Order: sequence, then structure tokens, then C-alpha cells
Amino acid sequence: METSQYQECNESVVVKSILIVEDDPVLGNLLLETFQEETTYQGYLASSGESALMMLSTIMPALFLLDYHLPGMNGLELAEHLRRREGGKHCSILLMSADLPQENDVLDHLSTLQKPFDLEALLQLIAELLAP
Repeated sequence: METSQYQECNESVVVKSILIVEDDPVLGNLLLETFQEETTYQGYLASSGESALMMLSTIMPALFLLDYHLPGMNGLELAEHLRRREGGKHCSILLMSADLPQENDVLDHLSTLQKPFDLEALLQLIAELLAP
């Protein structure tokens, strides 16, 4: 009986989604597994900026986790596209890279994370960005 009550309560929980845009399949899948196993977030993975933009017709992420070095458009260019979309000025974006450009106006308005990073530090940063 307790199990069914738990399931009923659990169904009312709103799950926030995160769109991971990472061209390294090993890191992308590691992040997906981490979100699935250690958080309540629903993760989605895109391997390029273009595919991420196409996915936005079916999902509305609470957070975008962007790699800087992507095939085609880079993470900063994708962030600019996301900011220009309707309601995009208020979306949370976290840019990850081993070598972020030092001078960039877009970068001044983004949260950033230096690669390599500790998964616990990433999860803490995401929790802060998604806090109400």
C-alpha cells in the first residue's frame, strides 16, 4: 500500500529537463547517465548546435549545457541563437570548455565551467542555476 501512495505522490513532481549539447559521445552519455542515476533531471543529448535547435520543437529544457567546441556552430554561437528565440533571454545556459575565449560579450552573460570538471561541482552548479 505504501508503494502505491509513493507512486501517486511521485507523479505530481515536475521534472526539469536539461539539453546537453556535446559532440564527445563518451562525455555526453556519461552526463546523461549521471542525470538519470543521481538527479531528478531528465537529460537529452544533441551532438551539434544544429541538432539541438531542431530538438527544441519537441522539448523545452530548463537548462542548456553546451560544449564550446562543437561541429558547425560553436557553443557561443548556439547560446546567441538560444538567447534570440522567444523567451530565450531567461533560459539558463551553462557553457563548458577547456579553453574558453577570454573576450566575448556573450560570454559575460553565461555561466561557465572549465573542463575537465568534477561531476559533483557540475551537479552543484546545475542545482544553483535551476533553483527557483
